[in-house]
Amino acid sequence: MVTTTKAKKQEIVKDLEQFFADAKVAVVADVSGFTVAELTKLRRALDAQQSKVKVAKNTLIKIATKSGQFADIDTLAKGPSAVVVGYQDQVQAAKTTVQYFNDLKKGAIRGGILDGKTLSEHDIKDLAKLPSKEVLLAHILGSLDSGASGIAGALNSLLRDIAYLTEEVAKKNNAA
Repeated sequence: MVTTTKAKKQEIVKDLEQFFADAKVAVVADVSGFTVAELTKLRRALDAQQSKVKVAKNTLIKIATKSGQFADIDTLAKGPSAVVVGYQDQVQAAKTTVQYFNDLKKGAIRGGILDGKTLSEHDIKDLAKLPSKEVLLAHILGSLDSGASGIAGALNSLLRDIAYLTEEVAKKNNAA
């Protein structure tokens, strides 16, 4: 059995603190029974989404997150745990993890932390059902664009009506 020295543990904690530093969301999952190849495949899928996964001792995770928005992660990290964090899109980290677990029919979501609030397994699965940040932004921009087009059309119509009215008044004045 390999023992971890105090210096090595401090190095791991420092690494975990960096891991959580810019994260927007953390998803805690049970990955017991996963092979190294399966975890590597999950890592690659998450890397493509600006997300990362770490497997570490729960006590070291607790020390690394004791202050900050992920302080309550220790309530979720029980037993063999992996923590998935998302750096860009809060939804994508949850979506990729839930989808991977469903495809593999292995692993379990324990919960997560978003904006300093603890989320249940159900909450994380609901979060995973949301559209990605890019899709939501496209919907918003589309709505704004259609609203702007409507306003532009109304203004054009109003200007056309004013021009028509001005022309009619000018004809009437010329006839008089």
